[in-house]
Amino acid sequence: MKDKRTIILEHEQIERKFQRMAWEIYENNHLAKKLILIGIADNGMHIANAISNILSEISDIEIIKGRIDLDKSLGLEAQAILDCNHSLKNEIVIMVDDVLNSGRIMFACLLPILAQKPIKIQTAVLANRNHKAFPIKGDIVGISLATTLQEHIWFEKESNGQMQVFLT
Repeated sequence: MKDKRTIILEHEQIERKFQRMAWEIYENNHLAKKLILIGIADNGMHIANAISNILSEISDIEIIKGRIDLDKSLGLEAQAILDCNHSLKNEIVIMVDDVLNSGRIMFACLLPILAQKPIKIQTAVLANRNHKAFPIKGDIVGISLATTLQEHIWFEKESNGQMQVFLT
């Protein structure tokens, strides 16, 4: 499968996408005193960390990070477990992941977030595909791709920190 993959974004392009996404988050929430970024494990957490670092450089908004763990292969049957040391009640939450495809995973991840009654939820994704089965959209999107249902997109972060987005 690796020999049939196409690189969609290289490291430098991804870093520029993160910059733009962070600025868009800031523009949408510039009056906020605090933002809570919740990364969907594992790749969503890498992206949330990168965006958090940029937001800390460009604004005075307090950034709190959390994480959601779940077995993505189980879809809606997955038990999404929220790990955040801060209450989400009346807070602005930005749920972050690498690829938004059908919306099934983000929908499952919304459940523990909604249970804490945040005042606003936004979604941030590096790559958006247009094969939605659930009413979930990317509010902040790095790149939108028209793909077939048979194609797959994935984000990879290597141990040396280099990142790439692939299409197979």
